[in-house]
Amino acid sequence: MKKILSMVALVLISAGCMAQKGNVRKAENLALADSPDFAGARAAIKEALANDETKDQAKTWYIAGMIGYKQNEAEYLKLQLGKGGTDYNVRGTAVLESYNYWIQADKLAMTPVYDKKGKAKYDTGTRRKIADKMVEYYEHRELVYYAYNLWEKQDFATAYEAFKAYIAIPDLEMMQEKRYKDRLPKDTTYQDICYNAALAAYNAKMYDTAITDLRKLIEQNVKPVQAGQFIYQSYINLGDSASANAWLDECINRYADNTWFMQNRINNLVSGGQMDEALVYLDKAIAADPQTQYLLLKGSILDMQKRFDEAIAVYEEALKAEPENADLWYNYGVVYVDKANQLNEKAAYMNAKDYKIARVEITETFRKALPYFQKAHQLKPDDYTYKHQLRSLYYRLGMQKEYDELAD
Repeated sequence: MKKILSMVALVLISAGCMAQKGNVRKAENLALADSPDFAGARAAIKEALANDETKDQAKTWYIAGMIGYKQNEAEYLKLQLGKGGTDYNVRGTAVLESYNYWIQADKLAMTPVYDKKGKAKYDTGTRRKIADKMVEYYEHRELVYYAYNLWEKQDFATAYEAFKAYIAIPDLEMMQEKRYKDRLPKDTTYQDICYNAALAAYNAKMYDTAITDLRKLIEQNVKPVQAGQFIYQSYINLGDSASANAWLDECINRYADNTWFMQNRINNLVSGGQMDEALVYLDKAIAADPQTQYLLLKGSILDMQKRFDEAIAVYEEALKAEPENADLWYNYGVVYVDKANQLNEKAAYMNAKDYKIARVEITETFRKALPYFQKAHQLKPDDYTYKHQLRSLYYRLGMQKEYDELAD
């Protein structure tokens, strides 16, 4: 009786196995038919992929990948026959699906199976069929077109997945034979795709991933400056200001000719109230390229720190190079106004005699600002700030006629 039961159980197991192998054949037939049924093929293969008897077989996964391959082929054929436009979303989804299935199929194909003598055997036939298809995917770039289609729909995460699948093809173990490598160039187009993949990760807010990919591009000298800028912004988006500033310092040394990194480093220091440190960077920037914006900022910081003589020296030097720059003339005048205001604050604690003497110096200091404000207004007569400050100075100095003439 026990023997009969055992035989029944064996029959049932065998029948179940045959049923799942039948699903693999069914999926293959449905996908390869003249009028393919891709939905039916996927339903059949789904059962085989979940069944213990067939889920670890390379052929099961190969056929699963073949369904997407054939669907993409069918879509392309419609385009060639003029039966309507191609749907890159359908094609791309099918290709990415088949790609992922084939990666697993190749893994299983190259998992050794040992015979009775302990000799390892590999399914090289399946690997070769997959490799041939992967070359097609690389040359035809369906995954890339799919990624751009997803980008337009702002599905950046899936676009990144599609880009990365394409990018990985030349480095797959199965592609290392010479006959494949010669057909998988990593040319400038490939590099552009790698860069766009990193940007897809950035746009998907996968900032850590973007940083990793962008750093690799810099190591390969692919769009290094642009990549560096996105790395910095990724750190900012992660809220990691320490890494962001450290990265800026690294890029300042790497790309001395590019001012973007220096300017952001200085802006961060100023925003953080680190004025002494900002001045150090400003001096480096000015030594490399004495831009007016650097000189204006340095003068403003020195003025704010009440280092008035140093600020005046900065503006004097700057005006030699740009005598018609209204901002320089105006900021120069502001130094004297700020210096006069400081003298006025100190005078508030003086006795009457000393205060009277101090008032003379205060008035003269305000008066020193006058020609600089006048010149700034002359150069930019429509600038409200210049006009307003000049009018206020006329009022302070009791220059009623000039004050009235400058009225709106």
